[in-house]
Amino acid sequence: MYLSDLTNNELATYLVVRPGEGSVEGALPPILAYGGFWLMVDEAHIATIASHPDWRGCGLGLWLMLALLDRAMARGATVSTLEVRAGNRSARLLYEKLGYQVAGVRYRYYRDGEDGLILTTPPLDGPAMRERMTMVRAAVVEKLMRRFVIASST
Repeated sequence: MYLSDLTNNELATYLVVRPGEGSVEGALPPILAYGGFWLMVDEAHIATIASHPDWRGCGLGLWLMLALLDRAMARGATVSTLEVRAGNRSARLLYEKLGYQVAGVRYRYYRDGEDGLILTTPPLDGPAMRERMTMVRAAVVEKLMRRFVIASST
């Protein structure tokens, strides 16, 4: 799916988070997080988002989601949707911070029989969503700064 999206799908946009400094010359730095969406008319459908297990909980996922939504709005998206496992509490909390709400259920959607929840945002260009994104952005930047300032001083 990724290869097809990256090479053939003009609707797809993917972003990757890699460390900047301290990487080995000539080698690609490791991927800390990645995500992508498909722009279908005016809807940005988040196709995937993931963080390396060693980097979960530090704010990269939230920061990446904001970057995806920014890129989606720049491409003309007015709303965003995604599917998430009903039992994936950490992902659901992340999406709720960004204003996603349950819009439907896909019963037994996953191979193991777990339900999938369809989530959607309010209008991305609406004042409530813009204010939410501004507040979330400020909080996640502060969290990332604390994490990386502390990490770099040890």
